[in-house]
Amino acid sequence: MNSRTLLALGSAALVAVAVHLPAGGAAFAQVPERMILVGAPPLGPTWLLGEDGAPIPAGCGPEAARILLAYYDRRYGYLFLADGPAAAIAELYELMGTIIVVWGGERQGLTWPWAFTAGLRAYIERRCPRGVALGTADGSLAVVFAKSVELIQRGVPHVVLFDWAGRGGIFPNHYAVVVGYDISGERRHLVLNPGWGYDFQLLDMSDPAVAPVALFWIEEIPDPPYGEPGVALGPSSAAGMWERNEGGDARFRPLLRLHGDPQSVVRWPPSTRVEFPVSGVDDLAIAIWDAR
Repeated sequence: MNSRTLLALGSAALVAVAVHLPAGGAAFAQVPERMILVGAPPLGPTWLLGEDGAPIPAGCGPEAARILLAYYDRRYGYLFLADGPAAAIAELYELMGTIIVVWGGERQGLTWPWAFTAGLRAYIERRCPRGVALGTADGSLAVVFAKSVELIQRGVPHVVLFDWAGRGGIFPNHYAVVVGYDISGERRHLVLNPGWGYDFQLLDMSDPAVAPVALFWIEEIPDPPYGEPGVALGPSSAAGMWERNEGGDARFRPLLRLHGDPQSVVRWPPSTRVEFPVSGVDDLAIAIWDAR
């Protein structure tokens, strides 16, 4: 991706981190050290059937878009995946013009950044006549990280495009859904749903090898949701990662794989508190670790 491509994605000048507003409307007294939006299903990787009947990879672009839209279905009651997860990713693959390339000796689905945005917009507009406002951001790792933290604090999951293996040079090659962050101890970590069939992966945004990076998110959908929130879609999110404290309150204690070594797992301490935005749905939550 060259500089003109990055400019086409849209720039965002960030000065300060916004404060997430909880359901009650009051701002946090302090910016949480860690947050995770729990509820995006651990989908992927997905294989489709090519024109010759042979399996082809759907690619990380359509996969990330499907996970993002599944969250909006669960959180707000949109029906983006009403025809099922399989139909959704097949349509996104087509709308995004994903092509098959060989990378590292393996076939992979490649989605250009401008095609990702266009495809996501087209998919939503087929279901929401009043359209959608999409946001994009790019720039230095620090700038993009700050924007990502701001979005999570607003309760907005989003997609990050970055260099998965640190070998792409100016061509970032992996899309994943950002569902959280960690700024404790001067860390600059994003929590990703990577589209690999598990919930959480840590991405170190202070590592220059992951650059260049760009973000994509849903800013506004004028049409109201057509369904009810909380409906399960795909595998349950964060299974086995819940505890209760001595007072019986639910606390979230996630397992997170490392981006540089996905076989290695770290476990965070229990969250300070948890908000459940949809009553009666216990795997859709906002987990918060307050500063100590």
